Amino acid sequence: MDLNRTIRFGVMLDGCAVEQWQLDTVKMLIDNGIELALVIKNGDRSKPYKSFWDKVCRYPYRQIIFRIWHRYWFKPEAKKRVDWSNGAVEITVQPIIKGHSTYFPDSDIEKIKSFDLDFILRFGFDIIRGDVLKVARYGIWSYHHDDERVVRGGPPGFWEFMRKIPANGVILQQLTDELDKGLIIKRLQFDTILHSYKAHLNRLLAESECLPMQACKDLMVNGKLEPELSQSKAPIMHPPKNCQMLKYFWLCFWRKVAYHWNYLFRQEDWNVGYYTTTTDIHWLKPPKSDYFADPFIISDNSDTYLFFEWFSNKNGKADLAVAKKSENFEIYHKITDFPEHRSYPYVFDYQGQIYCIPEANQTGKVSLYRFENDRLTFDCDLMQGKYVDSTLFIHDGKFYLFTTPQSHPHTHLLLFVANDLRGPYRPHFNNPVKVDCSNSRMAGKIQNIDGDLVRPAQNSTIHYGSSITLNKIVQLSEYQFVEETIKEIKPFENTPYNKGIHTINSDGGITVFDAKKFTFTWQGFKQQLRQRFKTNNL
Repeated sequence: MDLNRTIRFGVMLDGCAVEQWQLDTVKMLIDNGIELALVIKNGDRSKPYKSFWDKVCRYPYRQIIFRIWHRYWFKPEAKKRVDWSNGAVEITVQPIIKGHSTYFPDSDIEKIKSFDLDFILRFGFDIIRGDVLKVARYGIWSYHHDDERVVRGGPPGFWEFMRKIPANGVILQQLTDELDKGLIIKRLQFDTILHSYKAHLNRLLAESECLPMQACKDLMVNGKLEPELSQSKAPIMHPPKNCQMLKYFWLCFWRKVAYHWNYLFRQEDWNVGYYTTTTDIHWLKPPKSDYFADPFIISDNSDTYLFFEWFSNKNGKADLAVAKKSENFEIYHKITDFPEHRSYPYVFDYQGQIYCIPEANQTGKVSLYRFENDRLTFDCDLMQGKYVDSTLFIHDGKFYLFTTPQSHPHTHLLLFVANDLRGPYRPHFNNPVKVDCSNSRMAGKIQNIDGDLVRPAQNSTIHYGSSITLNKIVQLSEYQFVEETIKEIKPFENTPYNKGIHTINSDGGITVFDAKKFTFTWQGFKQQLRQRFKTNNL
């Protein structure tokens, strides 16, 4: 491990302007101490002369709608063109074009080698081949804003949108001589925003800016990269033809209508269930127009407590409640009465005291409470910031706080580390430690199962809380976090609540979970409508 190692990189550009997300990617590297040593600009401005009639005859009229729309109407913020200005050394290369491939002259290859670069980010030039691929220690890195195992080619994220593919992968790859078959350095996965391609592409571009920085941190910790060779045989996609663009416009309209309709008239209705050694599920009984969710269970010498979120559609917020085994989990005691929303009552025992870290992102704090006399008593603030579903785990004498930022509620997993329960908590070296809509956000406490540390995570690929993913933690330290997926827990089919599950916990032979169905209530409708007006999202 060499955390003080200086990593040097270069950037390939086509001109003096770049897209906003590309500039932000480079800025993130520089702000984290990665040295931009060289900018390589494309000096090829020559275009083969074509007469007017030649242009008319050869124009791709089958894609004319896409070309006009993409050039004049489609303006995502992340693709906004901005001026490139940086103090790094710049060289201009006149590439050698052979068909669709781009080669570099030997003299320029030697010049680039003299800068002793660790990697080069490709934000320019076309299909690069030849010896230039080896000029940097770890090659030339390029983005592909699709999962190459599903979609190759482009436009980025478009065919996932069109084909209603639930997840959209993004890869950072080291280029090879084979087209769209590079060495995969890093992967991310986002749920596809099916009601807006513009919003979907904006997120793909903006939230994948961290990939090169994540790869650099791997270099610092491990001293090497271990990319995987892509074996993809997925078809190479091309920009849509005119009939496909007409379908696209229709889908944008219809899905937007369906999205707002479902939001107002198809509300989530969660409930908490539990079972013991038998498979019979016992359900709690929330009042009409309310729902229960986010259950946790813990025992002490006096009783077994089932903590959960009690959401009121009438009030538009949730409080926390507890049910006791001594009362057959049939009486529900509210244990909070805050003006702000509370949920996900993560509870744990530490030195004989039951503590709770509820989700309270509206306060802008992560706070610790003691559970005493059937109430929560404030202990201290652990961190500042809007985080959801924070879960503490003690490992090798360190306190690891797993959490998700409210700004990325389904995709990002962050870690914070402390030497003491009450902090201070410092960010993990490799934050975000995971970006994946299928298994990032916490779904309960980490448990030791047959000697393995198993972390439950929410899978929100299809919709929020569609299932739970169980992940085995392979490495956990202040500098490393590695896990592998071992199982998926799907909703229980033969129950009224068979459309989702997003929290599961066990203690004392009792397993608690939440599950959902979709329903309509007037209280829920009014709450959703108020929320739409509040956010001006109508």
